[in-house]
Amino acid sequence: MTATKLPADCETKDDVRAEIDRIDHALIELFAERHAYVTRMAEIKTDPHEANDPTRIEAVVAKRRAQALELDLDEDQAELLWRTLIDWNINYEKGIIIARTRKK
Repeated sequence: MTATKLPADCETKDDVRAEIDRIDHALIELFAERHAYVTRMAEIKTDPHEANDPTRIEAVVAKRRAQALELDLDEDQAELLWRTLIDWNINYEKGIIIARTRKK
């Protein structure tokens, strides 16, 4: 993903908004790709309790915090975003696993 204009090159609010819209579009595509993998993980798991893996969660959050620091992004905000995403994924996975096991 390459910026059409770097932040410093944006001269108007419309310039900034166009770049934010471009980034938002790319983020949704990445979230959709991530979601496909989460769905596949739910298909592989056999027990709803497997959806919540605290050790894995803390490792992922630590990686994202470190990455945020490297990119001069507030690591607390990054953590909040990732924990929200992870919580949503846990509930989604549990729902798929429970629905599948009830059909048997």
